[in-house]
Amino acid sequence: MAEQKRGKFPGGFRFNIEDRVLLLSVVLIILVIFFGAIEDRFLTGSSIRSMAFQCPEIGLMGLGMAIAMMIDGINLSINDTANLSALIAGLSIVKLAPFFAGHEFLSIVVVFLVAIATGAACGALNGLLAGYIGAPPILATLATLTLYRGISVVITGGKTLTGFPKELSIIGHQVVMGIPIPFVIFLIVGILMYFVLEYTTFGFKVRMSGTNPTAAKFSGIDNRSIAMKVYILSGILGAIAGIIVMSRTNSVAYEYGTRTYILLTLLISVLGGTSPGFGNVVGVILATFILQVLSTGFHMLLLGVRGSSFFKDFSWGVLFIAILIIDHFMRREKSI
Repeated sequence: MAEQKRGKFPGGFRFNIEDRVLLLSVVLIILVIFFGAIEDRFLTGSSIRSMAFQCPEIGLMGLGMAIAMMIDGINLSINDTANLSALIAGLSIVKLAPFFAGHEFLSIVVVFLVAIATGAACGALNGLLAGYIGAPPILATLATLTLYRGISVVITGGKTLTGFPKELSIIGHQVVMGIPIPFVIFLIVGILMYFVLEYTTFGFKVRMSGTNPTAAKFSGIDNRSIAMKVYILSGILGAIAGIIVMSRTNSVAYEYGTRTYILLTLLISVLGGTSPGFGNVVGVILATFILQVLSTGFHMLLLGVRGSSFFKDFSWGVLFIAILIIDHFMRREKSI
């Protein structure tokens, strides 16, 4: 397994993924110390809980983007998969509300099942286009992005869907032993993803298919089947994120996150060290934490300042460039 954790670079140099995890850990610690030192509210319990409530949705979509990138693909439709999955689940629960009278908690189970089924269906279409038909993943998922968003607009008429059972808000607002439920879900999914990618045959095939699809094919790996399974898994991760957003906001709309989430999922995946055949769940999770710390930190520092959202986006871009530059020097030093 050690060899699978190293990225291949020109000149025979192999960059250890653990170096990326260490780098991200250091960046996270520095940012926490920085914002904690200049903003008294940053390290308070309420602030930490707020960040723990907010980061899971983008983190889950980041994991969905990362696994697609591991097979040299991409999933530009993951945000719209999340919105459509939550929308279908929300409509289902509203229509079936009379059947759940007195059994409202059962509605939460139904919401999850319907959303996951929708996410899996969306992922299957991506897998069909990119895996079996052979369409370039960026074009295939751009097409499905438009399709899923269009379906959502037609179903809702462009309006926000509300009126869900109050029990549904438990997912997005309650805590377990002081830890927000969305964060617990994110950690459980992250642990499962780590185990699947690092210690199962499927994870090995994903890495082989991404590293060298031709060699993988001649070794008996069905690249098309792997692509289908990866995109279905990516769709399911998006659906779980959609449920968390729906529960936290008690509403669903086709445009939730469409302006920034795709960029953030790509940023999280790249910062986490994901590339064809290589990826690290821990790196993706750390990248999620870093972006959330930046977002919360700048929001507190610039609260009330006109154009403050620009500084948040600016900080994400600066961090991205800084990580790439540091990567370059680390690779050059180790190749000497």
